[in-house]
Amino acid sequence: KYVYKPYLLFFVYISSNKTFSYFMNITNQELLEISLKIERDGKKFYSELAEKINDKQVSEFFQLMAREEALHENQFKHMIESKNIDRYGWEEDPALRKFIDKEFKTDIFPPTKEILDQFQTTGRINKALELAMDAERIVGEFFRLLHNSCEDIEIKTLLTILEKAEREHLERVKSFKSKF
Repeated sequence: KYVYKPYLLFFVYISSNKTFSYFMNITNQELLEISLKIERDGKKFYSELAEKINDKQVSEFFQLMAREEALHENQFKHMIESKNIDRYGWEEDPALRKFIDKEFKTDIFPPTKEILDQFQTTGRINKALELAMDAERIVGEFFRLLHNSCEDIEIKTLLTILEKAEREHLERVKSFKSKF
């Protein structure tokens, strides 16, 4: 009997004595949806924090990060839609499939209300920055895996740019956190 687990994106074959997993191919639409969700959630995360934090310097930092997330959303969408090819090379990449199934079961950027409700001003800003660093690290890894499995040179170049931007975000958040 086959059981489809949509939240894990694979089929499981269950017999009386064995269970086998059959990973589904990664579609361009799935990657587009994941990427757009990541960038939209990042934009929302940073924007909401910018609105709620009273410290002007911190608020401006989060506004900058929100604008950059919006830019990435447009870049990735344009990248996939402009090429309009069926196969990029990542469709059957098991490392990418495993990463997607592990990291994208839940939201990468947590709801800001949880952060703001749980901590005093300094503590919640530090917590928000820690969560931002984790998210930027995961997104950078996602773009690196896409790059490694992609066969189209133009897309590889764009993915390199996006991965580098995420690494720069990570470093920027780390640096800001150390000064804060």
